[in-house]
Amino acid sequence: MRLRSLFYKNKYFVLSVLFLGLIFPIGRVQAVLPESAEASLDSGMALISEGAFTMGSSEEDIHWVAREFFSETVDWYRDETPQQQIYLKAFYIDKYEVTNAKFLKFREAVPGPQPKFMDTPKFNRPDQPVVGITWQEALDYCKWLGKRLPTEQEWEKAARGTDARFYPWGKDVDPVKANVRGLEDGARYTAPVGEYEEGNSPYGVFDMAGNVWEWTMDWYQPYEGNNFSSDLYGTSLKVIKGGSWQSNMDLARAAIRGKAIPDQRQNFTGFRCARDS
Repeated sequence: MRLRSLFYKNKYFVLSVLFLGLIFPIGRVQAVLPESAEASLDSGMALISEGAFTMGSSEEDIHWVAREFFSETVDWYRDETPQQQIYLKAFYIDKYEVTNAKFLKFREAVPGPQPKFMDTPKFNRPDQPVVGITWQEALDYCKWLGKRLPTEQEWEKAARGTDARFYPWGKDVDPVKANVRGLEDGARYTAPVGEYEEGNSPYGVFDMAGNVWEWTMDWYQPYEGNNFSSDLYGTSLKVIKGGSWQSNMDLARAAIRGKAIPDQRQNFTGFRCARDS
């Protein structure tokens, strides 16, 4: 069955506009961005050039996916339609998923709950992507660095480029280029970030297929022109992208639209940050 985790909307009161113009909920403390960090803000990020790209899937695409992966119904993929041309301004996105080591530095500066699976050897190595955090915690981390979460559109362009490829590396189904379900990729759970260089996106971004699902800024809403009726559309679920270590290859495509309740903590969900150019 298609991986679909459901989360309830995280409600909070806005306290005030703080330093650097960032908005934080009550009970959050913002760390002051060091000058050295500001000077190297773009370090470790890829520049995604301004221009149009193809987002989503065509009817032909989703029927191919259903046949290729013996899916029970093509409706699983109808939220990816219609395929459309989207024009985006240039932006930066992290080349790597945020690791445990980086997130713990944030927790040293900004007190808060530790990641849920930090005491689990399967997921707690310093170079593994951090998992078990909520959407708000991911957003707080990005804001702490003067960044933000990527939009769904930004994430997809960074993953697939401008030529409508299915995976970051192309259209071929190649499970050794990503950490997905199965034994061919060499990782049983999350893998250290950046291990699958052959699976890089056209912009040199790592792990955009598999390893962990990644939070985006957006609510799970239908695309303009989408005629598929779903009770899940609305403002209760955030879009997550990319599939994870326990996903089949149909869920590791760049166009896939996962969804998650913002407050739940899962061992297959992490994130990376973005910022304006």
